[in-house]
Amino acid sequence: MSSLFDKKPSAEPSVKPAEDYQKGDVIGDKFEVRGRLGKGGFGVVYLAYDRESKELCALKTFKDEFLADATTREAFKKETLLWVGLGEHPFIISARWVEEFSGRLFVKMVYMAPDAKDRVSLTDHLAGAGKPLAIDQTLEWAIQFCIGMEHAVAHGIKCHRDIKPANILIAQDGTLKITDFGLAAAAEVVWLSAAGQSGSVVTGIAEHGFSLSLFKSDGKGCCGTPGYISPEVFRYGVADIRSDIYSFGLVLWQMATGSMSPPFLVPFGGDMEGFLRGVYRQQLTCRVPPVEEPLCQLIERCVKPDPVERYQGFGKLRNDLAIIFLNRTGRRVKVAEVGEQSVAFWCNKGAALDTLGRNEEAISCYDKALGIDPRYTIAWNNKGIAFHILGRHEEAIGCFNKALAIDPSSTSAWTGKGVALNKLGKREEAIHCYGKALEIDPRCADAWSNKGITLNALGRYSEAIDCYNKRLESNPRNAKIWCHKGDALRASGMHNEAIGCYDKALTIDPLNAVACNNKGRILGLFLGRHEEAIACYDNLLSSNSQDVTAWVNKGESLYELGQKEEAVSCFDKTLAIDPGHTRAWQGKGRALLALGQREKAISCFEQALALNPRDAATWRNQGRSLAEIDRQEEAIKSYDQALAIDSQHAETWFNKALSLKALRQTHDEVMCLRKFIELASTQNDAPVTYAKKRIQELESR
Repeated sequence: MSSLFDKKPSAEPSVKPAEDYQKGDVIGDKFEVRGRLGKGGFGVVYLAYDRESKELCALKTFKDEFLADATTREAFKKETLLWVGLGEHPFIISARWVEEFSGRLFVKMVYMAPDAKDRVSLTDHLAGAGKPLAIDQTLEWAIQFCIGMEHAVAHGIKCHRDIKPANILIAQDGTLKITDFGLAAAAEVVWLSAAGQSGSVVTGIAEHGFSLSLFKSDGKGCCGTPGYISPEVFRYGVADIRSDIYSFGLVLWQMATGSMSPPFLVPFGGDMEGFLRGVYRQQLTCRVPPVEEPLCQLIERCVKPDPVERYQGFGKLRNDLAIIFLNRTGRRVKVAEVGEQSVAFWCNKGAALDTLGRNEEAISCYDKALGIDPRYTIAWNNKGIAFHILGRHEEAIGCFNKALAIDPSSTSAWTGKGVALNKLGKREEAIHCYGKALEIDPRCADAWSNKGITLNALGRYSEAIDCYNKRLESNPRNAKIWCHKGDALRASGMHNEAIGCYDKALTIDPLNAVACNNKGRILGLFLGRHEEAIACYDNLLSSNSQDVTAWVNKGESLYELGQKEEAVSCFDKTLAIDPGHTRAWQGKGRALLALGQREKAISCFEQALALNPRDAATWRNQGRSLAEIDRQEEAIKSYDQALAIDSQHAETWFNKALSLKALRQTHDEVMCLRKFIELASTQNDAPVTYAKKRIQELESR
């Protein structure tokens, strides 16, 4: 269980394809890739070493088309986190965590080493046997499968959706373990909510068996592995636990016959829709090829075309299997005691809830972990992080102090305490904490990055940049740190160097929201290259049309290019997503004012000032709008509000003088003009000349 500080979702997919990680690569500063365990239709499974837990694990990631944007990744994450919630069970592969690094999702799973014959899955056992599996072994594994599924259903899994031999693993001690919970449902959610619904995603090949696929049937979305999909899922796209019963009945038939393929298959002629319809007709009209007793009737009941005629749950199926097994062997299948969940389980569940934004529930989980082991520093650290996310920074510091009292060498606790202190404005104390972490581990990535953030907030930009450089030494492919470094360079006025950093981030994450927006702001605001800035925003909006920052930034660049109506459209897009966006109201007001729509502009400025009454620029713009429709007294009040906030703004004094002139208040007009001349720069030659001439004219009367 690791720190959550670096696990906030980034908004953009990684440029590195799922299958391109090589031995020796480091993922998220945490996982060292040791090799590839397998490749399926939707992603790749790597063997990795977890630097924090110091153990080997299986790390599953997904192809780019299923991680297209932040919305689909969150949908995927919510489904896969249900797997994490299943905890430890003897007949389920434990998923420890779902993490996101540089826009790519990874599921950390328990690693299953192959046996002496290099077998891991039930597919391997079927291939190696070349004949029906021993009936007693089939019965035992079937019972274990049912027990595992009963546990899953009791803990929130409605149905597995992709039961097949490849998703049933066999441990070295012969214990069956089910894997890939929630992944089929997650893939379908993503597919149905994204552009992928326009076309099928068929994986695998007919000769060696298809893999999990997505396709349309009569206009309805359908998800599953061709050959294992129940009739009702193909016909209506609706699955429940009885659909899993059907798929498992097909697997039981394979075990009883030794077949590498399920029954009901038809020849594949290259047309997936035709193939699936052929399988569907076979399922409805043909009996499953018979097998020897005692499994024949049981399998036939599992694969009834009508779900009502099947077993209605895995409990009843398990009971019937257990009776046959007991009669044959005189014994019952042994089930390891599950008992109370472990401290690691409660920590993992808490971290999953934190990811879903359910931080109060997460804290409850950490408390359960600490009830089991009050000296479990990871639980104290993660509880502190949850408090930090909730804005309860003093309580967070209390948790980190508890962790440090137990383990003064905990770099996570020192770093977490520093982050909380930074949020409280105690930045020097925060830097001290990061220093402590770095004394313990000079390569502590979180300490370097957070120290840089704190130094940046103090305006110590060169020191912050040094910290980011240290952080990048351990992982130069961290887009987030390149963005932080770019921010520090931008604040230092080193605009081209900052753009270079944002480009580095975009090389890693092509649609990184922070990099796109900040690069665009520099190009437009500081360098006047608004067309290039707009290209940055459009690139981001093509992937995430809900990015309000990109919309408002684009509107401001369009305004500067003189495209006022297009700018208003962008500000309206922003406000449709976030009606409380101050910059959008301000920008829309400026654009409307330039278009001569002064009453509408004033209404926008009023909205902006209701949100932020301390913005001098908005008061100035409201004053200008009021003056242009000859509401001079109101205009003067707006200028006075602006000057109360920023009395050194020369143009405001000049505009106030013009309004006073319209009201014939010459004494105050002269005072404002003198103040304007005092503050005006040499760039205001014409207005200064006017002001001097006007003062001379008034004083000569």
